[in-house]
Amino acid sequence: MIRKKLGILMVAAILIAGIPPAAATAETVTIDLKAILASNDSNAIDARISDIAAEYQSVFRYSSYQLVSRNNMSLGVGQTRSASLPGSRTMHITLVRVSDNRAHLSLRILKKNRQIFETTAELLNNRSLTVGGPRYQNGYLLFHITSSF
Repeated sequence: MIRKKLGILMVAAILIAGIPPAAATAETVTIDLKAILASNDSNAIDARISDIAAEYQSVFRYSSYQLVSRNNMSLGVGQTRSASLPGSRTMHITLVRVSDNRAHLSLRILKKNRQIFETTAELLNNRSLTVGGPRYQNGYLLFHITSSF
């Protein structure tokens, strides 16, 4: 009886002190994968990615950014989804786990069923990362990956 009351008092004290409870983990994560062609062929910026292109222009030396493909997928922990990419490539994305408000992802790119790239990444909710990709046409592919949960 005394332990039960102490437990209730501790929870009440934590809530009054303003310490937030541990964040719940997401059951599914939505991934938005954009394949973007970066080149110097023109000064054209695809209006669908103008916000991303503005960030890229401060980092990369390309004058043109065009959205080539876009894939959206939902993943549960342990699930893998695949997305077709330009140049006969495929990206496999696996949600390893969700913890500390981060989606832990495994990313693999294959070309003609041969793995050419593998990495892991941690993405905060509603944040993104860009993976520099291979040569494509007269430029390079950039893979912009956003998670939300």
